[in-house]
Amino acid sequence: MMLARAAADFYWMGRYLERAEQMGRLLDHQLTRLVDTPARELAHSWRVLYDVVGLATPSVPHDADEAEAFLIADAYTLAGTLVEDETQPISIVSCWGQARDNAKQLRPWLPVQVWTSLNQGFLWIHETDLPAAWAAGPPSLVREAIRRLRLIGGVARSTMARDDAWRFMELGRHVERLQHQTALLESWDRFGPLSGSSTSVWWADLLRICSAHELYCRVRSMVVRRGSVLAFLIRNPELPRSLRFAVRRIGELLADIDPGGARHPLAPPHAMALHLAAAVEMNPHGDAGIWHGEEESGRGHSFADLLGDSLTLHNLTMAAYVDYPVETGLPS
Repeated sequence: MMLARAAADFYWMGRYLERAEQMGRLLDHQLTRLVDTPARELAHSWRVLYDVVGLATPSVPHDADEAEAFLIADAYTLAGTLVEDETQPISIVSCWGQARDNAKQLRPWLPVQVWTSLNQGFLWIHETDLPAAWAAGPPSLVREAIRRLRLIGGVARSTMARDDAWRFMELGRHVERLQHQTALLESWDRFGPLSGSSTSVWWADLLRICSAHELYCRVRSMVVRRGSVLAFLIRNPELPRSLRFAVRRIGELLADIDPGGARHPLAPPHAMALHLAAAVEMNPHGDAGIWHGEEESGRGHSFADLLGDSLTLHNLTMAAYVDYPVETGLPS
């Protein structure tokens, strides 16, 4: 058993580190395409990216020439908001700083190697000159950030005991991953490709953002279609960024944290995790009509439903293991 405040710090540290890496993955995809992508497609991608993270979509001139000039000049600003703007809670610098603040409270529980790698990464990104990094290549900064964030994860996996500290940190990672991936799939499907653009390229880009393109081609098909891609990213049990993978890990971690809650009657977080697992598996319409959110039969789930349930899971987890009444105490 551990202190509720320590459990919360581990949970939020995991969430912030995962959120920073997810932002890096989105930006890496977008910034890599700056050189050889038409302006209207870049503008469309910026709108999707901002929508995924819950920010107002940028306004772009309608005239093609003006739009191209705007995007070339303003891509730096659009990316900078998501990298170094500390007033934005979803920026990489802000998430890294929040994770470091949580880690400060956890020094008695946290291996020194984990703290060192996290702190060095934080100092590096704060000392980085964004204009110089941009001049070296727009994707270079976010790629280095992703590398350092993965280093933190690797050091944690190799040095931390598999106790409740580890479980709460991993729980935070996978709750964050579930929410982000759901928002990503919802926005990507709702916006869709521009008219006249390649549909297969649009969905292949989504697979690449999720590090799933190679696995998809190996186990599914070289032909990339919407329904097949969504089904793959929702249900594949071996893909670390599939919804099914995240939901399964959440259920396993909750069962390890609170074994009694996994037995009948289920504790509220366990019941919601089970509900999410069932929602991910249910699809009465087949791959072609998967989770569009407008099912004619009224059955099944939409991405909005799943996102709402994942937020409820977070609230139930906080209520059960962090904000519980003092006289009740943690489950034994």
